[in-house]
Amino acid sequence: MRRSLYIFAIVTVLLATGCKSSKSVTGLTSSYDKNRPTDTRIEIPELYGDEKLLVDEALTWLGTRYKYGGKDYNGTDCSGLTMQVYMKALGIALPRSSREQQQFCKSIHKSKLNAGDLVFFCTGRDKTRVSHVGLYVGNGQIIHSSASRGVIVSRLEEKYYTSTYHSSGHVQRKTSSKPVKKIKPEKPATPKFENEPMQFDLDEVIEAKIDSIYSSFLD
Repeated sequence: MRRSLYIFAIVTVLLATGCKSSKSVTGLTSSYDKNRPTDTRIEIPELYGDEKLLVDEALTWLGTRYKYGGKDYNGTDCSGLTMQVYMKALGIALPRSSREQQQFCKSIHKSKLNAGDLVFFCTGRDKTRVSHVGLYVGNGQIIHSSASRGVIVSRLEEKYYTSTYHSSGHVQRKTSSKPVKKIKPEKPATPKFENEPMQFDLDEVIEAKIDSIYSSFLD
């Protein structure tokens, strides 16, 4: 009986300690604490406006499993994640693939990154062809969908990401001070990529395999 009480006391202390450590990162929801990767120290700066909306939305995806071609909480790939974050947070429709998203963005220098900007990588055979994307959250970190560990936070200073880095981009919000003339369209205007079937990108498939091999050395 005493041994059972002793074990129970130890478990209680460990659980209490774990709860305290999960609160060390401020301003995060309980679901975020639950899914937070244990091998990454996440440091989210204080954000406002669109930056806060984007990062807060991205944090809700942490722990989601990787699924090539996926774009929901049951599983998502890298471009599906960034596409959904922008749609849910700001109502902005991004193209489906990481390569198209890179072309969609305004190119910026890596040193000019702000929270919510996108970071692109060439992880396939062609080292000039974009095949992976992550969303910058500040303090040198990105949220992205890793093939081996799902949606996680990684640091841009890691060797794998410095060696495969391609470019950074800012998603532009189109605004105009002039009144918009309303024209009744013959058909509802929707982005072309919304109605097209998913085009499976060989480089993104290869990226998933390479990422899985790379991550196995970190585990």
